[in-house]
Amino acid sequence: MMDYTMFKELVNDRFMDYMPEEYKKGRVSINKVNKINGSKDGLSIYQENDKGAPTIYVDDMYEKFKHNDDLEATLKEFADIYVKAVEKMPPIPISLLEDGAKDKIYMVIINTESNKDILKDAPHREVNDTSVIYRIMVSDDEKGIGSALITNYIAEEMGMNEEQLFKLAAENTPKLFPPVVKPMSQVIFGMLTENGGMPKDVAEQVVDGMKGENELMWIITNNKGVSGAVNMIFEKNLHELSKGMGDDLYILPSSIHEVIAVPASMGDPEELAEMVLQVNTDVVDVSERLSNQVYHYDRDARKLSMATDTPNKSILNAVAEVELVYDKEQKR
Repeated sequence: MMDYTMFKELVNDRFMDYMPEEYKKGRVSINKVNKINGSKDGLSIYQENDKGAPTIYVDDMYEKFKHNDDLEATLKEFADIYVKAVEKMPPIPISLLEDGAKDKIYMVIINTESNKDILKDAPHREVNDTSVIYRIMVSDDEKGIGSALITNYIAEEMGMNEEQLFKLAAENTPKLFPPVVKPMSQVIFGMLTENGGMPKDVAEQVVDGMKGENELMWIITNNKGVSGAVNMIFEKNLHELSKGMGDDLYILPSSIHEVIAVPASMGDPEELAEMVLQVNTDVVDVSERLSNQVYHYDRDARKLSMATDTPNKSILNAVAEVELVYDKEQKR
């Protein structure tokens, strides 16, 4: 089997052979693309006067090639994928002078240690062992959410610093992606009955013991279920939940998409952190991991802080109008 280095060289040399004639004058470029918790080799084709081009990944091509052992079929398939990506690529608003562009800026949260390459080129704000970064939505339809990372260059083009981006994103994020706080029993019930699975009355019996006043596990996410973990830094979400439980909270980072809140009296944070590590290792895809640590929300101080500082740190093997809880550390 051809190794990855040789495969990448062949892709660089031969990919254009499988593209339609109108692309032939373009230039193939393969560059490292920083992704959440890692990087990939991104391939783009740049035409003269193009302001942008979609990216597909050589890594994905190689995985396909390893399965079919057919270089020609692989290149043809991904050439077709690239053409479709060009056709679907939405325009990316760069200038905040464009109508409505300011309203599309929102925040997501990622692990700090595992995303240094992204963070060095993007305005961000550290929150415990994670960092808030900013994105601008360019599409939201049945195919999913299309967005672009706001890099230092784009922020400069917009004429905005990190503080301005933070305030704007703090206002926009709950509007674009309304927060959702729901009991784990509701999530499990939905999973059991999804796509005509278990009958509802049977599912009710399964989750019955988890329901009611003694419900101990709550999911914090957003209405899309995408990049919803950032909602743990919004004061209102945690305070109302802790008030209802009559207890402080431990926050378990399930993924970049959601976190799990439990009453602080439920268990030892070190043991909970071991559970988080195990789930990250066994279940959560590397690209979606947020942290191996556990956080503590103090309902009296109304502050989110680190509850653990375990050795297993690697996840790879304030705004007046919108109250947030975080230890304020800004970076640009």
